[in-house]
Amino acid sequence: MIRFSSLGDIILTTAVVEALYDNNIKATFITLNNFKILFEKDYRLEKVIAVKKDELKTIKDIKNFAKKLSDFDLILDLHSNLRSFLISIFSGSKTIRYNKKSIQRRLLTKPFLKKFVNLEDFSVVGSYLDTLKILKINNLEKYKPKIIISDNDKPNIIIPENFIAIGTGARYKGKMYPYYKEVINLLKKEGFNIVILGSKEDIKKDKNTYKDVIDLRGKLSIRESLYVLSKAKLTISNDSAIAHMSRAVNTKVLMIYGATHPYFGFYPLEDEGDYLFANLSCQPCDLHGKKECKFKNYKCFEEIKPKFIVEKAFNLL
Repeated sequence: MIRFSSLGDIILTTAVVEALYDNNIKATFITLNNFKILFEKDYRLEKVIAVKKDELKTIKDIKNFAKKLSDFDLILDLHSNLRSFLISIFSGSKTIRYNKKSIQRRLLTKPFLKKFVNLEDFSVVGSYLDTLKILKINNLEKYKPKIIISDNDKPNIIIPENFIAIGTGARYKGKMYPYYKEVINLLKKEGFNIVILGSKEDIKKDKNTYKDVIDLRGKLSIRESLYVLSKAKLTISNDSAIAHMSRAVNTKVLMIYGATHPYFGFYPLEDEGDYLFANLSCQPCDLHGKKECKFKNYKCFEEIKPKFIVEKAFNLL
């Protein structure tokens, strides 16, 4: 199966890994080199093929790489972009491609067209799993994202008891809830410890300062972060990788939506958590949350008060 990036998307494809393993089907995962760590000591996979992005720059590069895949009985293209399309074509192997609903998702960002789009039941994980229908696997809906971790992934830190993990970051501002400071203060009053997870870039983008929390942003590896998330009572996160990492280690997540939309398919599945979404007429305004708010105030976030988040969180605990 092929999925090159990004972190959250690759994690969601592990529902397919789980289904294949559960049905005794041998599988190889193809991804970018920096995500290979996700599958470290993963007994569900026969092999992980990791490639550097600059090794697939030209058509010649892609052809040479595709030759290595000619012996596969079936390729599951779980990326469905030009690079993965060409690799599967040049390999000569039978290929099933995941339907990413790309056009419909983009139409959903157009105010005058979104009424014609029906993505209410669309799930990215479900769409990944649909590629397995050709293999006659039953009850596909039972498979969820799962990353294999162990005590070897435990970071050299003291992990507090009774803590809630917070994912303050995201790639773009339109996905970054700006009132986590207030949320954290309310949670601390209720007796919870707080652990903030993410990258160094998340710190640079975050204008808030947090007191009496354990801030691990930029201090842990991906696998160490997964381990910490596995010990949390709950994760509260933006529509970003931390949310999906939490799902993959069986910790419920409360996702906060801003410029994006649950109908894009990245919401938590049943028993994985829940989400908060203002459902304004201007939502979603962008597929990735990249576009600046035309009203400048990000009302989509303003409508989601910190007390609403805490109330919803208590429903999940």
